[in-house]
Amino acid sequence: MKDFSEQQQQHQADSHGHAQRFCLQPPEIYMHMADGGSDKTRNSVLRESVLGILAGCFIGFGFSTCMLAAGQLSPEYRKAEPGMFNLLFGAYGFPVGLSMCVINGASLFTSNIAYMAAACIQRKASAGQGLFVLLWSYFMNLAGALLLVQFMVAGHVFYHREEFTIELALKKTSYSFGATLTKGILCNWLVCMAVWQGNAAQDITGKLLGIWFPISAFVTMGFEHCVANMFVIPLAIKLGAPISVGTFIVKNLIPSTIGNLIGGAVFVASMYGLAYGDWEKAVNSAAAAAWARVSGRPRGGGSSSSLSSSDSLSERPDAYVAALPTTVMGKSVHV
Repeated sequence: MKDFSEQQQQHQADSHGHAQRFCLQPPEIYMHMADGGSDKTRNSVLRESVLGILAGCFIGFGFSTCMLAAGQLSPEYRKAEPGMFNLLFGAYGFPVGLSMCVINGASLFTSNIAYMAAACIQRKASAGQGLFVLLWSYFMNLAGALLLVQFMVAGHVFYHREEFTIELALKKTSYSFGATLTKGILCNWLVCMAVWQGNAAQDITGKLLGIWFPISAFVTMGFEHCVANMFVIPLAIKLGAPISVGTFIVKNLIPSTIGNLIGGAVFVASMYGLAYGDWEKAVNSAAAAAWARVSGRPRGGGSSSSLSSSDSLSERPDAYVAALPTTVMGKSVHV
C-alpha cells in the first residue's frame, strides 16, 4: 500500500511538472530528434515496415480530405478566388495526415530525413544506418500510399469527383525538374519544422497546433511532398489521367524526393546541428584555433567576445540562450 501511495505521489509530481512546462526548448528538441533517429536504427524490420506502410496511408487520408473538400469547389470559384481556395485547401486536410503520423508514431520518410540526419550529426547513428532507415521507410510509404489508392478506387470514393484530382496530377507533372526540386526543398523544410514543433509540445493539443500551421502553409503554397505525390498521382492515373508511370517518376517523384532530402537534412537538421549540436562545437573550436593563430593569443584567452571551444549554452552572453536549461534528462547539452 505504501509503494502504491508513493507511486501516486510521484505521478502527481510528474504531472504537475509537465503542467508547468508546455514545450521543450530548441536545444532539447534537437537532442530529442537525434535520440529519435538513434531509436529508429534499433527497430526491427517488421516494425519499420508496418509503421512505414501506415505513414503512407495516413498521408493519403490527409490529401484525400483536401481533394474531397476544398478540391470540390467549382472551377469558376477556384479561378475567381485563388487565394481563398488555396487557404481552404491548405488549412483542412493534409495537417490531419501528418498529425496522425507524429502522434501515432508512424514512420514517414520526409520526417525521418531530419531524425536520421540529426542522429548522424550527433554520432548516434552511422551513415549506413541512416540510409537504410530512409530507404526502407521510403518504399514502405510507397506501399502504403498505393494500398490506399486501391481502397479508394475499389470504394468509388472519388466517383464523379475525380476532376480536381486529375487536374492536380497533371499540374504536378507539368513543372520543370528544377522547379519541382525547389518546391520539394521548401516543402520538407516546413514539414520537418512541423515535426520539430510537434516534438516540442508536451500534450496533444500543443502537438496539433505545432503541426497544423507549417503544414497548412506548405499545402497553401503548393509545394511538393514526395509521399503525398506517391498517393495523388497514382490515384489520378487510376481515375483516368493521361500520365504514364515514367512521367510520374521522372517529372515529379525523383525531383520532389531529392528536394525533400535537401530540405530536411540541410535546412533543419544541419542548421540546428550548427546551432545546438556537435557541429557547433567543431566550428567554434576551429574558429578559436584560427583566431589564436591570427592574433597570436592562446586559445581561450583574450576578450570575452572571442570564441572559445569550451563555450557552453549557459556561458554565452546572449540572454535568451543563457536562460535555457543546460541539461536534458540528466545529460549535458553544453556544446
